[in-house]
Amino acid sequence: MHNTQTSSSQDFLWGVATSGYQSEGGYNGTGQPQNNWSLWEQQGKVMQTGTAAEFWHRYEDDFQTCQKLGLNAFRLGIEWARIQPSTDINPAPAPAFDIAALDNYAAMIAACRRSGLEPIVTLHHFTHPAWLGMDAWLSKDTIDCFIEYVRVTVTHINRRLIDDYQLPPIGWYITINEPNILVSNTYISGQFPAGSEGGIWSLFPAYNHLLAAHVRAYNCIHDIYEAEGWTSPQVTLNTYCSDLYWSEKAIWDLLTLKRQQIKAKDLPEYAYSNAKHLDDALRNANIPFRRNLPYRLGQLVHKAANSWGHRNFDVKHLDIYLHELEISPRVDVFDYLAIDYYDPFIAHIFRLPVFSDFEFENKDFRGWLMSGITSKWWDWRSLPEGLHFFCQYYAQTLGYPILIAENGMALRRKPDNSIATHRRDQLRRSEFIRAHIEQIQRLQNEGVPMIGYMHWSLTDNYEWGSYTPRFGLFSLDFSAGSDRFVEDHLSDRPSETYSKLIWEARNGWGCDRQ
Repeated sequence: MHNTQTSSSQDFLWGVATSGYQSEGGYNGTGQPQNNWSLWEQQGKVMQTGTAAEFWHRYEDDFQTCQKLGLNAFRLGIEWARIQPSTDINPAPAPAFDIAALDNYAAMIAACRRSGLEPIVTLHHFTHPAWLGMDAWLSKDTIDCFIEYVRVTVTHINRRLIDDYQLPPIGWYITINEPNILVSNTYISGQFPAGSEGGIWSLFPAYNHLLAAHVRAYNCIHDIYEAEGWTSPQVTLNTYCSDLYWSEKAIWDLLTLKRQQIKAKDLPEYAYSNAKHLDDALRNANIPFRRNLPYRLGQLVHKAANSWGHRNFDVKHLDIYLHELEISPRVDVFDYLAIDYYDPFIAHIFRLPVFSDFEFENKDFRGWLMSGITSKWWDWRSLPEGLHFFCQYYAQTLGYPILIAENGMALRRKPDNSIATHRRDQLRRSEFIRAHIEQIQRLQNEGVPMIGYMHWSLTDNYEWGSYTPRFGLFSLDFSAGSDRFVEDHLSDRPSETYSKLIWEARNGWGCDRQ
């Protein structure tokens, strides 16, 4: 049975989410660890990461800041490219593990704990070492490489925590961050680097290998803890929340096949039925959409994508994953459900054309046009009611406790500060946070089993090719260094708002429960 008991106001995890590549700095420069974004950085297709937010050197101060805000959790990433580093972008055999880097991550996690923060550790956050090649997840061999990285990393860091710092081993893991976005952004939208032409038919092998890698990583971590006699950890992956069944909910249904005792031959009918159930639930949810022209165009895309999913879903594309699930010694292959809630509605992918904010040179008309009419981070709609819907729906249909692994809102500010604007909806981060935490409180009061809420992110950072989208509770002026500023360019102080809301939650939640 799953532990579906609702967290109390005191043990609820309040935190922030970060990733290594986006915040640490020190990747893809001369003599630095190279990952799969290196070539794009060199070619000028994206901004160079440079020092990012310098979290690699500033983590102790950042943890202490979080403690002062009243946070009790911190989601951080361990970067595979730093653990098995190469300074060459060409494919090559797996290099040796960097013990100094592993020790530094152990020191980081120890500092996190000393600051009263529960570490939630992500093992793969979109990036992989350059020595695996650009299309690592199209190769079955990557699974074995990933599991060896997981085995060495989890064992080494936890032994350091226990032996050197007299601290318990890591209790919370996310194996692979947003596989649905990793796959779609690499092979459909082209926002992430790929070595091949990509296209829809690359989706299937990528998902096949990623889901198989998760199952093996889940069992690997649990096996290590059992062999060492450590308290069993909580392990999962996280998904980017989407109203398109085939883009997200299908992943969770695939991961629960063994528990639901669904045979492979019955999987298509099972998936089709679940897809219809989600669409019906969304239709009846009365979420307050703004039904303008871009929305109606997006609805057509949603229908087309749904139709494509129905026609092309085939178990033969998931043979490696289904085999790993079949031979798994455990019925469950995740311990809690982690979702990232931003703007999950496919109907919002379009906007009225704005061509002035594309930062990189486009060589073709199609690229220029798509850049102008597709939504940017700072165009994502704020619909906190959707957060309530998805958490409630997933709790009812899947039966696992839920962590909001990411939730945030982008502002727009160029790295050189030449453009620093309001959002179209005039929303400030403080207002966004307040509206979404109201939904968390509502879920708690309704008895939905919520584990915690991680705001993306602690500071402004590198958002996959650009420093223009700003998601930080603390602002950075990238033209002047990595100092953290409490007040953003709109005179908002979101970290103070978040801190106040956490205090109110701890002292007021539960009063309205029956």
